[in-house]
Amino acid sequence: MSFHQTKPINVRKSSSGAVFNALRHLRSWRNDMKSIWHASVLVLLCAAYLGGCAETQDDDRQSPVLDGGKTIHTPGAEQDGTTVTVPDNNPPAGPTEQIPDQNTPQEQPDERDTKPETPAPSIPLNPKPDDGQKPDDGQKPDDGKLPDDGKLPETPVEVEEPADDSPIVKDVKGVPVLPLTYKPYTTLQLTHRPAIGTKSFTSADVKTLIAAHEFIITQKDKYSKYGVGVEESAPEPWILREKLLKASDPDLSHKGKSIAYFWQVSDPQIIDEESPCRMEGVTYAPYVVASAYRPQGIYSTHMFDLHLQTARRISDLSTRPFDFALVTGDISDNAQKNEHAWFLRMMEGGVLDPDTGVDDDPIEGPGNDYNDPFYSPGIGKIPWYPAIGNHDMLYMGFTPWDEKVQNACTGGELVDLFDYIKLVASHEYRDGYQNGFLDGSTPDAELRTSGKTPADPDRRLLSKIEVLKGFHDAPGLPKGHGLDPEIMEKGWGYYSVYPIPGRPLRLITLDTNSGEFSEANMTTEQFNWLEEQIKDAESKDELVIVSSHHGTSALSGTVTQAKFQELLSSYPGVILHITGHGHFNRSSVYQKGERGYWEVMLASVVDFPSQTRIFEIVHEGEGLISIYITNLDFNAPKGTMADLALNYAAVREFFGMSKDPIASWDAEKEHRNLILRTRIPEKVYKNLEKYEWSDVIESEETLNKFVYQPTVE
Repeated sequence: MSFHQTKPINVRKSSSGAVFNALRHLRSWRNDMKSIWHASVLVLLCAAYLGGCAETQDDDRQSPVLDGGKTIHTPGAEQDGTTVTVPDNNPPAGPTEQIPDQNTPQEQPDERDTKPETPAPSIPLNPKPDDGQKPDDGQKPDDGKLPDDGKLPETPVEVEEPADDSPIVKDVKGVPVLPLTYKPYTTLQLTHRPAIGTKSFTSADVKTLIAAHEFIITQKDKYSKYGVGVEESAPEPWILREKLLKASDPDLSHKGKSIAYFWQVSDPQIIDEESPCRMEGVTYAPYVVASAYRPQGIYSTHMFDLHLQTARRISDLSTRPFDFALVTGDISDNAQKNEHAWFLRMMEGGVLDPDTGVDDDPIEGPGNDYNDPFYSPGIGKIPWYPAIGNHDMLYMGFTPWDEKVQNACTGGELVDLFDYIKLVASHEYRDGYQNGFLDGSTPDAELRTSGKTPADPDRRLLSKIEVLKGFHDAPGLPKGHGLDPEIMEKGWGYYSVYPIPGRPLRLITLDTNSGEFSEANMTTEQFNWLEEQIKDAESKDELVIVSSHHGTSALSGTVTQAKFQELLSSYPGVILHITGHGHFNRSSVYQKGERGYWEVMLASVVDFPSQTRIFEIVHEGEGLISIYITNLDFNAPKGTMADLALNYAAVREFFGMSKDPIASWDAEKEHRNLILRTRIPEKVYKNLEKYEWSDVIESEETLNKFVYQPTVE
């Protein structure tokens, strides 16, 4: 397989809309002509042989993945319905309010999908693309017209199949859907690696320019010149980790019963780049405030939506959909009401307008700049369970906020808020601090460190109770998303659920936020509750997964790391602790004697490598457990805004976020695609054997059998 470097593209050129819109209109024309031909042929056949026929309509699961003629996915019952219902009225200019005021009682919806009172037109969520098979007899001629005699041609006309990375371009009532690649892939098929340097400028040359501040991160027009961005790289097979097994245990069988198949997303940190209180002017200061400016931040909604679409398509193409999804915190970047609302809109599905203040259209036309509305298909009927993160409730994720900070965020004036950043306010970082915002009226979202930005009351910062209530009241499955109202009233977001109803698998979600700074803490009350949950699971012979925003290494305070690890390892049915927060992929094992469990951290959506992941827990038999972990890059076609965002995210790594981004990326490989093996007690696996489970290991039979070949330039 040949790989090529994808150079970052200047947003002024790539987002001009000329190529993007031309492709969209061309594909639309082709689809219309194909539909006319197929309809004509259908009428002729029905008239000749049946005298009539009934109209049929494919749903969005009718595109099987093929591997050497073998159908991995047989279309079955549609999990989320065959269509997306679109209201008759015009799409709203912005997201519907999802987070209620703190003291306003809300009516809890009974179902995931709310139906309009007036019947609305139904539009297919995923119109079926060509599935890679040879065209049947009667394939549409090149000119899209029937033969003069009205008869089918004797020899079929070959129609070239789109390239694997061609964009699927579509819209809902004129509102664009962000395009996916024609074929799906995971990092088992393709990865993206940081890149720096060109023939004219070596990597050492560029690093020298960065160190001397002669090339700064806000100079987007120089990214391509200096070759910073991403390049396509080799697939990454699973790495087998068996530290918790004995030498006498059998080798991986690649067979067994699939106990759980689910998706994790962490740290999307959705950004309102026009907000005046985000410290966008901080471009090179060290430590905490170094993360304020992100060139990819203007596309944060695009990045999250593409991950949603990528995961949902894979779920739809599997022999069974994901059992559930975990959202492990930091869904917003600055705890703003509009950032939370955008997240909830994308999870629900619908039209989202990522613009704030005033209605900007920096590049005229729909779907060609970061401020244009787009339609998000949503997560469908996949149940999702959130964990709250520090960025969801603290100012910039660092510190509690007060009325001064609140007024600064909702207003249009730049206010010096450096003194609110704890632990750095009295240090030398003041020299690198400068407040600012990004100008949403410019094609490049140019940085402004003076002047005014349009005010917006929806930039109001949310309290922790409001965030938890927003999660609890959000549309989607299950009702309440696992959160316990009694615990929420005390100001905490920990809970315990059975994510697969009626099965002995317990999910324990923790609230690890100190409320004072970005790192983790756990109260004695929550620790005692956790201990009760683990003892209850043990008494019922259940398998246990723990999720939280912070990992164990971030814990401080009364509940120490050692105390926490000792508790989780006290019951051998605890097999996995799933976390986020760190913005990189990590895996570790805690072992004490013959007991132990795996802890895995997922990288963020907003920062490079912008990955989510799929878990599958498999019982091989006799108590042997395999945990398949497969990372996903969002499936963005080249030249799209999401693809540009990935390049921008990689650029940022070279400006102080990593000492050596390429070496760090290579070293992190051992923590990405994994198969983690462990053992569970006999009474637990005997309990599992009482239930029926799927014989299909989706990781082996679906994820590992995608075939994806990027176009070589």
